[in-house]
Amino acid sequence: MNPEIITPPVNPKKVSTPGVFLLAFLMLLMTGCFSSTKVYQTDKTIAYNGALYNMSNVQKIDSRIEGKLPNGEVRDMANMDKKAVQSLLQESSPIVVTTFIDMDGQDLVYERRSITRYSEFSSMKSKFEKAGKKVVSFMANKKSTQLKLK
Repeated sequence: MNPEIITPPVNPKKVSTPGVFLLAFLMLLMTGCFSSTKVYQTDKTIAYNGALYNMSNVQKIDSRIEGKLPNGEVRDMANMDKKAVQSLLQESSPIVVTTFIDMDGQDLVYERRSITRYSEFSSMKSKFEKAGKKVVSFMANKKSTQLKLK
């Protein structure tokens, strides 16, 4: 027995040159997409007053403003308006005000100062709010790895 080899009929048409170029271009384009993926290091630190705070695994960032009265009582001053602060200062002065950035229970004491006037509290709060905005934008920026607070 002599087996015959069956070959399919050859199509005399050539492969179109534009089709080959289009296929090559698409392959190059896909290679560029996969190779240009950027990976950023996620280790983030905050430097403040000579201390480094690791922010890599922090889930929640919060802020607090506390006032310690001369009798030892501690009051939350974050949401106090001008009249409330002025009456508290008339009641008992000076007040030691502390601003904190709380990172999963780890406190960063941003500023601690004894105040006797509302203007001192106002400037302290304003400076603290600006620092809070810097921390928020730092955490949102994937490229930055270290923030130096002033």
